Amino acid sequence: MKNFFESFTQLIFPNLCICCKGYLSSQEKYVCDLCNYNLPLFELNELINNNLRAKFWGLLPLYDCLAYLIFKKDNEVQKIMHEIKYNGNKELCYEMGLVLGKFISSHRNTIDVDFIIPVPLHKNRENQRGFNQAEILANGVSRIIRVPVLTDGIRRSVDNKSQTSKNRSERNKNTDKIFSLPNSEVLEGKHVLLLDDVITTGATILSCGQILLTVKNLRLSVAVLAVTN
Repeated sequence: MKNFFESFTQLIFPNLCICCKGYLSSQEKYVCDLCNYNLPLFELNELINNNLRAKFWGLLPLYDCLAYLIFKKDNEVQKIMHEIKYNGNKELCYEMGLVLGKFISSHRNTIDVDFIIPVPLHKNRENQRGFNQAEILANGVSRIIRVPVLTDGIRRSVDNKSQTSKNRSERNKNTDKIFSLPNSEVLEGKHVLLLDDVITTGATILSCGQILLTVKNLRLSVAVLAVTN
């Protein structure tokens, strides 16, 4: 009976691909196989010509720096992120976390990570949205690489304005001194994977990373679902 109801609902209200708006088959979820196959991957050489790591050269000493996809205006990745952040699709966010986790698990430098710390939202912003997308991504990654998520590893103490329309200089000023460490002793001597959804200028990651590196003997790696390119 349940399968009949689901089939009937699918007939009346067919599921559409988030990216191309084509019909999804019963085996597809959110993104069709063709769009999924064509997602723009971030070409990453771990040590040479890593232009993601280059965003932080001289500013943030990183053990590893990983991104899975390329984010551009109106591309498939932007549509996925819009669906997550503005349509509240937490299930899709978690699924993308699983995908990111499989990508991270293929990189040898992240094998010995002790904690995953998602970039936090201020409680006001999180209450408005209903969730922190970085935390849900982190939960998906955690399931794959079997590393615990430390949700209170960093605290956002200032509810700064949205970054969406800001340039690099404005973003840097907007993220200056807005994070704090509530439990720094837990992180001493640990390898931390700082995780976010999208890197644009890197200002938020830089601000989080700088305060994390005040912890004694902490090693820092960064992973994001996508990076603007």
